[in-house]
Amino acid sequence: MQTYPDIQIYSAAILLFFLFMAFFKLSRLLIRSPSKRYLRRYRSVKRLKGLSWSEFEHLCKVFYHQQGWKVRGNEQLGADGGVDIWMQKRGTSAIVQCKKYEDAKVTIKVIREMYGLMYEYDVDKAFVVTTTDFTKECYRFAEEKQIELVNGNMLVDMIKKITR
Repeated sequence: MQTYPDIQIYSAAILLFFLFMAFFKLSRLLIRSPSKRYLRRYRSVKRLKGLSWSEFEHLCKVFYHQQGWKVRGNEQLGADGGVDIWMQKRGTSAIVQCKKYEDAKVTIKVIREMYGLMYEYDVDKAFVVTTTDFTKECYRFAEEKQIELVNGNMLVDMIKKITR
């Protein structure tokens, strides 16, 4: 029976480790590329507004997943209690409300509800994403709170940035 010196065993183990890591990185790259291709289709507000509400929620899930969040949708059918997406990233928890409107602006009522839901569900951050915009009251209310307001133009700009 042939024995191998320790150096050969360690060398083989290191080589296998690096091959595994290279395979893992390559598979993640290949898995994420379809998501980027999907997002590239929606680099205009007009295209965003053409989505159904469920398609817009899906787009937001893909978008946040591309930003490194672990994303899960709300499994409830019908009324979702104000939360469309639940997210986790490096110890930070967040909730997202998606508002797909044609022309109307998101009102302060939605932002106040999200603020309350942050405490009800004990999450660190809240996002409200819309295809249109928010009223001035919304922007004032969200200042210095862990609520991020993402209007249609901002979403398009962020999509363009991550799909370059």
